[in-house]
Amino acid sequence: MEALKNTGAIVVSKADGEEAYTSALKRNSALSVLEAEYVIYPTEIRHIPAIIAYATSQSPPIEIAVKCGGAHSSTWASSNGGIVIDLARLDAVRVSEDKATVVVQGGTTWGKVYIECQKANVDVVGGPFWFVGVGGYLTGGGYSPFTPERGLAIDNILSAVVVLADGRTVRTSATEEPDLFWAIRGGGNQFGIVVEFTLKAFPPGGPFTVGIIAYPGTEIEKVLKVVQDWKATYTTREKMNITFARPAPHFKPAVTILPWVSQDASGRSAEVLAPFRALKPILDTCAPVPDMLAVSHSLDGLFAVAPPHLTIRGALISDLWTDLMLGLFYNWVAFTEENPDAKSTTVLWELSGADKIAAVGSTETAFHAREPHFWVAIQGRSSAEESVPIMRKFVAESTEYMRRENRKKTGKDAGYFINFAQGEEPIEEVFGPNLPRLRKLKAKYDPKKVWSKGCLIEPDFD
Repeated sequence: MEALKNTGAIVVSKADGEEAYTSALKRNSALSVLEAEYVIYPTEIRHIPAIIAYATSQSPPIEIAVKCGGAHSSTWASSNGGIVIDLARLDAVRVSEDKATVVVQGGTTWGKVYIECQKANVDVVGGPFWFVGVGGYLTGGGYSPFTPERGLAIDNILSAVVVLADGRTVRTSATEEPDLFWAIRGGGNQFGIVVEFTLKAFPPGGPFTVGIIAYPGTEIEKVLKVVQDWKATYTTREKMNITFARPAPHFKPAVTILPWVSQDASGRSAEVLAPFRALKPILDTCAPVPDMLAVSHSLDGLFAVAPPHLTIRGALISDLWTDLMLGLFYNWVAFTEENPDAKSTTVLWELSGADKIAAVGSTETAFHAREPHFWVAIQGRSSAEESVPIMRKFVAESTEYMRRENRKKTGKDAGYFINFAQGEEPIEEVFGPNLPRLRKLKAKYDPKKVWSKGCLIEPDFD
């Protein structure tokens, strides 16, 4: 303990009392919590190398996990008996004087980024929810409301600062440590602790129309028909989520539309919403909000009452086939009917243009899924621990169902999205054709596998 305190960081352990220790372990999902020996909060970047040196010098070495926002539903940001480096105190955000870039530290959340962007009247390609940490989001790829117009978040990173396994702190970009820059853009948490990102900034896209349009589940075929019509005409300044959910107080199956439309003088939001409103929804809360800070808080009410046990898996699919969507809908209805404690389990479909994603080659960044696609997330939720095994089973089977159907329809696999993975997925399907290069770079930057949490990349020393 004294050796760790001498690093200059804040150290929390069981000896500090149950309240402080439990708070330090808290995550977005109760299923993500493991009891670490120490939770360490560096307040300066220079504290981190000493923490790594301490952990790796022990015999055997102590496991290190790194936490940014703690929103991932896996245990990647937690450790059973090891050390968690919690970056929460490294949360500075700085907009450049010319408003061309935003520098964010790796422990901040998108809510804090959007507060500073609001002040400076700029936007960045970032996450949809305020509580998501920038570090995990960005190194995983980063789907954003702005993706149809500006690409993935990783395509808008200009440079980064990374603390490596050997304790060195390096700046990386297209011209400085370019191999590392390639790897952290989609390679996840396998190459070091990214403590700072420099992001492209651009003029604000708001106000935005957001909200919820809900229908009884019996109307799903009509809703999906309107969705397909919209899909044929959508622009780069809009996206849409479709969810299957059982909202309180009756918990009957429902299909909901969650639009995001960047405002302009053409009245596009009214045009987008008109055919959905013509179906006579039972709920329509859509309204303009001024900026991405407001967008990131738009579903706070739903998250506040969500059951604590959450597990998420997701799949990439090549197209939005109505028969696939209906098949998953009826499977979900049956599951949530038979398992009342898991009735808060939802299915989320992300619909947005992918031309900007596809404009980058599959080997230009570590993120390989560059052919046009959509993503689907199965969000298993329950109140009681007893329901967790059956919930996990449904989530895994639903993900595999979508992948299997995609292969049947296209003859190929669309791959996994690392931020919706649990670490059990075949590594070849997470990183695709980029895995051989990633293995070589793992050997270069982390030969002893200090970074072993998550989708572990085995180093290739040949």
